[in-house]
Amino acid sequence: MARRLIGLDVGTHAVTVAEVTPGDPPTLRAFGQVALPEGAMRDGEVVDADAVTQALRRLREEVGLRKPSVRVGVASPRVIVRQVEMPVMTRSELSGALEFQAADLIPIPLDEAVLDFAILDSHDGGDVGDGDDSREGGDGDESVMRVLLAAAQRTTIDRLTGAVAAAGYSVESVDLVPLALIRALARPVADNGPGAEGIVSFGGGVTCVAVHEGGMPRFVRVLGTGGRRLTEAISGSLDIAPDAAEALKRRLDDTGDDAVAAARSAVDRPVAALLDEVRSSLDYYRNQADAVRLLRVVTTGGGARLAGIDDRLAALVGVPVIPASPRSQLAIGDIGFDDDDVTRLDPYLPAPVGLALGGIAAGPVLDLAPRKRKAATSNRRYVAGGVVAALLLGALLAYPTMQRQQQIDDERDVLAQRLQENQEVQAEIASLSDAQAKQGQLESITAQLTTLLASDVSWSRLLQEMAKEIPNDVWLTSLQASVTPPLAVASPAPTTATTAPAGSPTTATTVPAAPPVAAVGVIGGAVQIQGTALDYPSVAQWLNRIARLQSLSGIWVPSAAKHALTTRDVVDFRSTAELTPSARSDRLEAFLEGER
Repeated sequence: MARRLIGLDVGTHAVTVAEVTPGDPPTLRAFGQVALPEGAMRDGEVVDADAVTQALRRLREEVGLRKPSVRVGVASPRVIVRQVEMPVMTRSELSGALEFQAADLIPIPLDEAVLDFAILDSHDGGDVGDGDDSREGGDGDESVMRVLLAAAQRTTIDRLTGAVAAAGYSVESVDLVPLALIRALARPVADNGPGAEGIVSFGGGVTCVAVHEGGMPRFVRVLGTGGRRLTEAISGSLDIAPDAAEALKRRLDDTGDDAVAAARSAVDRPVAALLDEVRSSLDYYRNQADAVRLLRVVTTGGGARLAGIDDRLAALVGVPVIPASPRSQLAIGDIGFDDDDVTRLDPYLPAPVGLALGGIAAGPVLDLAPRKRKAATSNRRYVAGGVVAALLLGALLAYPTMQRQQQIDDERDVLAQRLQENQEVQAEIASLSDAQAKQGQLESITAQLTTLLASDVSWSRLLQEMAKEIPNDVWLTSLQASVTPPLAVASPAPTTATTAPAGSPTTATTVPAAPPVAAVGVIGGAVQIQGTALDYPSVAQWLNRIARLQSLSGIWVPSAAKHALTTRDVVDFRSTAELTPSARSDRLEAFLEGER
């Protein structure tokens, strides 16, 4: 019996499943889709786990899946994807090396992240670089390999797999939706010469952008926007419910209807903004030094059905844009749909079908399921247990010899203990004479630490916040910051303590006063940022997004200038901002709590 490969795509508006059997071509054996209530998913992440679970249960019943083992897809702007270059090594060696370097590659604390990698190819170090958001290259002529690294917040993956498992599914793996799209849709672009193909999936809450060369991913990005923005524009402009706005959005190609015409007018600007973000992402790939020619773009997803969207995108990117045809590389079995209905499935097939094909390693495969780390932890515990058992066995075998030596050692220990106790008593007597002076020194040190920590800024948290808000077509070149010391509160006056044995002259000891203590919550400072954007609207978008950060205020761009870079103009800009009390770290509170 052919192996069952089942892919499950949990989207913004629906959950979709596809069962595929391997072959040339693979065969679609089952397909189903169930709608999700509004707000159950947002930005590719589970918000209402119960609603998602109920929809998945209904989907399992309608398709007739019994205890299915599924490959689940994840697509979120918060999933970090990097291409890095590493010296050629074994997979186990690479795993250790990446775990060691992960803190420098991903803006997520390692104890809060799940990560995995796939080796894409290898080449001489001087030949090419990489083509993704992050470029970490080898140097010289040493052979290197290109590695795709992905990381996600553990809570994001746990909520997704928890909702799926609660519906009666067994989670086999958690893969990236952009990689699944490449598996389902990749095909040769040109018979002569190198060429790359772009894939754009317009979803409800996110838009996936991927570029591949012969099925090998060269660029992956997930945009935090999609068809929901168009629905919200229609709902706000026409003052109608979101459900009614969604229905109007699906009829935008109708003519002769005033409501549809008003809806078309309402979505014109958000569609332009969405396509501009897609164009910026593709331009980012094309501006890489090692990028091959982008020959065409394929569109898929529910948003790809919007009338005229392919033509508008083609005008922006300057290459042909065509709708995806997943059935050209897929045989359709008896899935319970009429021929006319099967045609309408094309925008929804690539993601679940590509996820299923990950089960036969069709192209690079990642697995962000958190159980992998648990298994590794368990293995380490077993090893540690084995070492302890071996030590215990060795101790038992050596017991007769050790018993005699132990008697001698016991007597020596008793003598050493008596000597130690005597020394401790003498030391305690000596320390009592200047106990108050030491207490004053301790208070002084505590006050100094309090002053220093009052102006301590959590730079790592600020950089992570900036990384989440920075537009896709803006990159930073430098960041300089200065912290203004907080205001100080005067400390108490020095105290004088009197100590002397009975009947002897009195001796006065002055305890040093603690330095002024900084007032908590009044931290300030300036931040200067140098950056580059693809155009002036991108600089404006940077200004709007960074203004959301609570750690910064007064964000501004005092200067911006356009200049030529490779094949296009870019804009270099300087941005300034002021630090707010929200930028302060929590180390002062932790220190004061420890003092209590």
